[in-house]
Amino acid sequence: MTMRGLRFPLLAVVTGATALAAACTAKPGSATSATSATSATSATAAAPRLDGAALPAIDSTRLIGDLFRLADDSMAGRATGTPENAKARAWLVGEFRRIGLAPPGGGYEQPIAFQRREGADSTRGANVLGLVRGTRDPARVIVVSAHFDHVGVRNGEIFNGADDNASGTAAVLAMAAYFRAHPPQHTLLFALWDAEEMGLQGARWFVAHPPVPLASIVANVNLDMVSRNVADELYAAGAAPYPQMRPLLEALEGRAAVTLRLGHDTGSGSENWTDQSDQGAFHAARIPFVYFGVEDHPDYHRPTDDPSRIQPGFYYRAVRTIASLVQALDVAVSDWGAR
Repeated sequence: MTMRGLRFPLLAVVTGATALAAACTAKPGSATSATSATSATSATAAAPRLDGAALPAIDSTRLIGDLFRLADDSMAGRATGTPENAKARAWLVGEFRRIGLAPPGGGYEQPIAFQRREGADSTRGANVLGLVRGTRDPARVIVVSAHFDHVGVRNGEIFNGADDNASGTAAVLAMAAYFRAHPPQHTLLFALWDAEEMGLQGARWFVAHPPVPLASIVANVNLDMVSRNVADELYAAGAAPYPQMRPLLEALEGRAAVTLRLGHDTGSGSENWTDQSDQGAFHAARIPFVYFGVEDHPDYHRPTDDPSRIQPGFYYRAVRTIASLVQALDVAVSDWGAR
């Protein structure tokens, strides 16, 4: 995500992908869940929510393992144009293939090129794209997305970007697997953007060079930073500029497995997140969006944004909540007119 101000106190460290995955599947408030983080986190967290039994079931072990893999030191922060970014991208293509997504157009990778400043050589990267075709109306497309790049290595320190945005990327993989096994009515295009940290370049390229007709895209659900929040809060932006999203989000509030807040989509400055992640490219094309994310924490855009600092229970419940919104949106767009 592009730079914003910091708000939250430091979270306690939790360690081990296996232990984190186990904490995901424990009901909030249970002994397993309570011991998945240190007492400092427990003391500052809001009262735990229901476990959302009716929400889509997500593979928590793979979800956490994928985040750890993407945010490992070996990926060196996944900066666009680096060998490590290409390494991450190749792995993501392999995961889309393993899940069984269909490649849109010519393949899973959509090459992008852009100039960061006048007179500079082009910077190159690639988005990763895959489809689950709809069973009822496959010509209408919902884009479910997250950016996989981060800021790389600075002054010899690796910025692993666990929350920003290995969390969103791993969540998209988890939802792709779920909806591949539970086919939607409308086509879901799962997109992992490159070069978000350089100005939403991957998403902007996609909107300018869509692999499906732009008019067929009815909505975008974008994830950026969804794995930690001491108040158990997940924000959903988009209901203000696109009122058709409001009833879906208000209905989701009642069944969400986290504390869902609507907002950060009005006014100006850093409090309006509309253009601060990749949904901004869709908004510029007047395509309705919902953006899911958390408010900033002290490790945001710092080398301490490591996998050990995520909150596994919150993350798992947040992803199940977002998947439920995608389900509801898949039903709702049947009644939406053409854009």
